Amino acid sequence: MITPLLRRALLSLAAVVAAAAAGACTERLDAGSACPSLCPGLSVPIKDTLLSPVVTFDTTLVGYPSVGSEEGIPLAWRGDTLDVRGVLRFDTLAPTFTPTGDTARPVTRADTAILRMRLNLTQSRLPDWVRFEVYDVDTTADDNDHAAVLSLFTPARLVTSRTLTRAQITDSLVFPLSSAWLLAKIQGNARVRFGLRLAASGPVSLRVHTTETSLPAEIRYYVSPDTAVHQVVTSLFSKTPLEPASLASDYRDYTVVARNALPAAGPLALSTGGVPARRAYLRFNVPSWLLDSTTIVRATLQLTQLPQRGFDAADSVTVIGQAVAATPLIKDLYRSSQILIAAGLFVTDSIRVAPADSGVRTLEMNGLLRVWKSAPDTSATAPQRAIVLLQREEGLHGAEVRFFNTHAPAAVLPKLRVSYIPRINFGVP
Repeated sequence: MITPLLRRALLSLAAVVAAAAAGACTERLDAGSACPSLCPGLSVPIKDTLLSPVVTFDTTLVGYPSVGSEEGIPLAWRGDTLDVRGVLRFDTLAPTFTPTGDTARPVTRADTAILRMRLNLTQSRLPDWVRFEVYDVDTTADDNDHAAVLSLFTPARLVTSRTLTRAQITDSLVFPLSSAWLLAKIQGNARVRFGLRLAASGPVSLRVHTTETSLPAEIRYYVSPDTAVHQVVTSLFSKTPLEPASLASDYRDYTVVARNALPAAGPLALSTGGVPARRAYLRFNVPSWLLDSTTIVRATLQLTQLPQRGFDAADSVTVIGQAVAATPLIKDLYRSSQILIAAGLFVTDSIRVAPADSGVRTLEMNGLLRVWKSAPDTSATAPQRAIVLLQREEGLHGAEVRFFNTHAPAAVLPKLRVSYIPRINFGVP
């Protein structure tokens, strides 16, 4: 829901963006260091400056995306360091069926029952073999009590499992279900809530499609030997939480982190990615003389990556920067980090790295500086002079990329390299 405050912020942003776009048209250069075509006889040098420190505040925010809104459940296992699981809820099992031309009858059989899931193997990591385990994790505990759910991943609660080689893992995965077990659930008007867990011969990560990707999991079974009676297909559905009602749809399928023992980032680093996912928020202070009295030719943010041990080159991910659209009136940083200008607009390029890498990484920000030039930082309706760093694959695996923050030594601080043309004043000397 768009609140009046958010609507005001977005309208103000639209005005600023329009002004920046118009300004960009008037500041176009013919080529290199040449002056605009109106003064072809004048050579204008392009100057260069390195701003450091330029980030006045930064922090790492945790908890993206919100529960149940993931574009796929990330299942991952990395020995004693990482264990990410998933939950699928089928809270409504039809107790009756109606044959063609007949009246409703109670379900007395559930033959050839299966659980079907679709996998997204893009950027997956598969070792020689993987065991997929499915548990009965139905509980009356609070929906946010993940510890209660995790406590039910026990041998006594194991419903079904499959062990597959790498070559056998495709984008569709079917688990056989006990007909007697499922029938007891149906006749008892009980819920079916499955917990998914991986084990493997080595580190493994993959994604299960969810309702957000329009390829959700489903339960299928036959209630009659009559071939005219179609197979029953049960879709994901959650009856809880009751308030707010809209939240129940988020809990149809969601991620739960059983273990994340990777070393903490520490006080000198910003983090992106991981599970639960992190975003880095950076607020800038660009000198007014640079914005008011120059033509920005190029502005490049320089970040120094801090290696995250426990990953290798096969775990490469993409880090992007997005400009914050929220105004200073929005004080909550977590909320501000979700009100963003579309990726690729004003903060261009991306950073494709492995978490274990190190070195200087760059993002182009010249378009964003034009936006800031068009809107004084004293305005309560102008966007915050800030960007958010996040992973394009946010919340989909455990890979975490870290950069040195404003508390790090001067050599590795975030920096902004700006190429510019000083303002030229025309007139009679």
